[in-house]
Amino acid sequence: MTAVYIHIPFCEHICYYCDFNKVFLEGQPVDEYVDLLIKEMEMVTDKQSMDPVETVFVGGGTPTTLTEAQLAKLCSAILRIFPIVEGAEFSFEANPGDLSLSKLQVMKDHGVNRLSMGGSEF
Repeated sequence: MTAVYIHIPFCEHICYYCDFNKVFLEGQPVDEYVDLLIKEMEMVTDKQSMDPVETVFVGGGTPTTLTEAQLAKLCSAILRIFPIVEGAEFSFEANPGDLSLSKLQVMKDHGVNRLSMGGSEF
């Protein structure tokens, strides 16, 4: 099985238990990060052939801190760049506090079919 992991390191808050690479969202060059991430995905697929991708996981950080426009740009690039099989799992790590109907619609419109939400505050 071929899987793709894409890391979005931005977070509104830093959780004490999380050991993943992350940075505070505020003041970060998020648009530039998304643009460079897309260029990196293109470079990787240009340099090596890819087997059909059965799983895409966008994790972090908190990918749902991206704006609707950033989410749409990233998802469109993923679908364009990688040879994703029909029926593949397309997951996003999500924070319910960052989600909106418009963000959910963007993800749905781009084929995201799974959200991974961990409970961090009760």
